[in-house]
Amino acid sequence: MTGITRLRRSAFAATALIPFITAPALGQSTGDETIIVVGARVPVPESEVTSAVTVLEPAEISLRGPILADALRAIPGLAVSRSGPAGSLTDVRLRGSEANHVLVLIDGIEASVPLTGGFNFSQAPSDGVSRVEVLRGEQSALWGSDAIGGVINILTNTGTPDPRASLFAEAGSFESWRAGASASGTRGSLSGGATLSAYSTEGVDASGLGGEADGFDLRNLSAAGSLALSPGIRLDGAARLTGYTSQYDSDTNFDGRLNDTGHETEGNRHGARLALIADAGAIRLPWQSELSVSLTAEDSSNFNANAFTGETEARRWQAYYQGTAHWTGGGAEHRLTVLAEHEAERFAAFSGAGAGDNQVRELSSDALAFDYGATAGALSLHASARHDWNERFDDAATWRVGAAYAFDAIGGRVRASFGEGVKNPGIYELYGFFPGFFAGNPDLQPERSRGGEIGWDQRIGDALRFGITAYAATLENEIYTDFASFPSTARNRATNSERRGVEIEGQWQAGPSLTLRGSATFSTSEENGAPEIRRPERLASLSLVWSPEGGPFNAGLSADHVGEQADTDFSTFTNVTLPAYTLVSGRFGYAINDRLELYVRGDNLLDEEYRDVVGYAAPGRGLYLGLRLDR
Repeated sequence: MTGITRLRRSAFAATALIPFITAPALGQSTGDETIIVVGARVPVPESEVTSAVTVLEPAEISLRGPILADALRAIPGLAVSRSGPAGSLTDVRLRGSEANHVLVLIDGIEASVPLTGGFNFSQAPSDGVSRVEVLRGEQSALWGSDAIGGVINILTNTGTPDPRASLFAEAGSFESWRAGASASGTRGSLSGGATLSAYSTEGVDASGLGGEADGFDLRNLSAAGSLALSPGIRLDGAARLTGYTSQYDSDTNFDGRLNDTGHETEGNRHGARLALIADAGAIRLPWQSELSVSLTAEDSSNFNANAFTGETEARRWQAYYQGTAHWTGGGAEHRLTVLAEHEAERFAAFSGAGAGDNQVRELSSDALAFDYGATAGALSLHASARHDWNERFDDAATWRVGAAYAFDAIGGRVRASFGEGVKNPGIYELYGFFPGFFAGNPDLQPERSRGGEIGWDQRIGDALRFGITAYAATLENEIYTDFASFPSTARNRATNSERRGVEIEGQWQAGPSLTLRGSATFSTSEENGAPEIRRPERLASLSLVWSPEGGPFNAGLSADHVGEQADTDFSTFTNVTLPAYTLVSGRFGYAINDRLELYVRGDNLLDEEYRDVVGYAAPGRGLYLGLRLDR
C-alpha cells in the first residue's frame, strides 16, 4: 500500500468520527487574555498552551531596526548568528538547536528554502510585521519536520476596522536608506493590508581586510487579507515577494580565511497561500473546516566580479485539509483538530553546460496528524500526534503531551510538556555537490529529538508578569559536515547532542506610558561532552519603551547580550571562543503634529567590535534620521 493510499484511508477513518461530536464551539478568548495561533494550529487562549511561547508586538519589533532577526534577540532561548554585515547569512537557533531545526511560518506559509531546510533571516524585513509568536520545544507533532527546536510564526498586514495608511523614509550610516508604505482596512466583506518596503546599505567589508564594502539591497511586497463569501465561510489569502542583492567575500584560496572578493548573489523569493475556511455548521458539517494550498519558491544567481558562476531554483508545494471540532462533556470543554497534508519539494542547480553540479532533485511526503485539547476549570490538557509517510526516508511518528494548572488565587500557572521531534535531511545535505569541496550523502537518516520542559507563569496585578522554564532535550542522528573526508560530506553522528537550560522572561507595565521587558537564558548544548558551536551559554535582553499618550515625544532603548560561544576556526580546524558582546539600540521620536513624526534611530550604540562567526566582520555604530507619516 502506498503512502498516499494509507494517508487517504487513515484520514477518512479519523475524520469520519467527527460528525458524532456535537456541541457548541468553545470561545477563543477569556477576557483580555492573549490569543495564540501557533500553539494548537487554531487560535486558542494562552492559558491552553502548555509549551513555552513568547509574543512580540509592533513596538518591540520596530525598536531594533529594519531586519526582523534583531527583534528576535528579545526571545528567551533564541540565538542569532549573522555571518558579517547586513545581507549576510543570518541564522537563528532555538534552545541550542541547529538553524534548520526551527520552522518559520510567514502568514501561514512555510518560509524555509527546500535546499537547506533553513530560513535566511537577512531576507526578512521588520516592516509590515504586526506580530511574532515563538513556540519553543519539539513541535513536529503539530508542524512536521523542521520543528525540532520550535516554531516562529510571523504575521503581517493585519486588517483594521478603519482605513489606515503610513509612509516612512530614513537614511544614515553606511550609506544606508530605507523607505516604505503600508495600508490596511476593511471594506464590505474584505479585510486586510499590504506593505511595500525597500532597504539599501553599502555595508562594511565582511573580510575585515579593509577592502571594498559588501552591500545589500532588499525589496519586499507583502499582502494578507480575508474575504467573507457567505455567513461562516471565508477565503484567507497571503502573498509575499522579496527581491535581494547581497555582496559577500569568499575564501578563494581555501586557507580558512575570507579574501576580499567581488562575489554577489541576486535572488527572488515568493510565497503565496490560499485557504477556504468554513465555520461549524456553515456547510452542514458540525466542525470547522480549512482547505489550504501554498507555494514557496526561490530563484538565485551567483556572480564573481560580474561573471556568472551558477544558479539555483527551489520550490515547495503544500496542501492540507484541517477539521476542528469543539464540544462540552464530562465537565470539560474539548477541542480536536485532524490534519491531512501533502508536501512536495523540487530543487534544480545549474552552473553552465556540462558542469558537475548540475542536477534536479525532488522529494515528497504525506502526513496525518491530530491535536487534542481539554479544559476543565483550572486544568488544561494537550496532546498531539503525527505520522509522516516519506518518499525518501523511513516513515516517522512524533508526539507531544502537556498539562497546565492555574492557581487563580495567587495569579500563577504551572505547565509541563514532553514530546518528540524529527528533521529530515535537506536536499543540499543529500545531493549537494561542489567539485573538489563537498558531496552530498544520500544515505543520511532523519535527526530525532526528544525533550521536555516544566515552567511557572506568574501575574501580579495587571502590571507585572513573568515566567521561568527549565528544559532538557536529546538529539539523535545529528547531521554534520565531515571535513576530514575529501571531498567533505554530510554524515549522521554516532553520539547524541544534549541540550538543557533555564529561560526567564518578564514584562512590567511601570505606568500608563512606560513598559519594561526582559529575558535571560542559561543553557548548555554539548555533543559527546564538547560544547557545540554558535550556541552561547548566556543570553539576555532588556528593552524599555516610553510612549506617553497625547505627548509629542516617545522613546525606546534595548540592550541584547550574547555570552561567550564556541566556533570553528577553519584555518586550523580547531574550536575557538568568541568573546561576549552587548548590542544597544535606541529610538527617539518627536510628533510634529498628529500625523507626522520625526525620529532618530541608532544601533550598536556602544560601537562594539563583535563576531557571530569566526572571520566575518560586523558593522559598528549606526545612526539614522527618519520621517513617518500616518493617517
